[in-house]
Amino acid sequence: MSRPVPVWLVAVAATALALAVWVLAVPVAGVDLAAGTPARTVGAVSVVVTTLVVTLAAWGVRTLLRRRTPVAWWLTCGVVLAVSLLGALGGTSPAAVGTLVALHLVVGLTVAAGLDPRRATVADPVR
Repeated sequence: MSRPVPVWLVAVAATALALAVWVLAVPVAGVDLAAGTPARTVGAVSVVVTTLVVTLAAWGVRTLLRRRTPVAWWLTCGVVLAVSLLGALGGTSPAAVGTLVALHLVVGLTVAAGLDPRRATVADPVR
């Protein structure tokens, strides 16, 4: 694999991509992004805070899985993403559901790929 990716860079990239999806959906396309019962509006601050919390939590999980194979990381990420997508189905309209699914996928895939354990360590140089 290539050089390690700093966790802060993964957090910034995931946040920027999530905000891009939110901006395209809410201000540009006019989606009323609300979810849950009672319905709560999902704003830009919620997107940023949630993305940063998810990235930090994933970093902790990656640390716990340090001695496992990368398959354990990807399996864990897949299960967590699948469960989080169930929450995205709570959107108040089809457009809100689609936007929430897009947000979950963008953040989940960015964090999973960016924090891939194979990128966490630098291989020993050939002697």
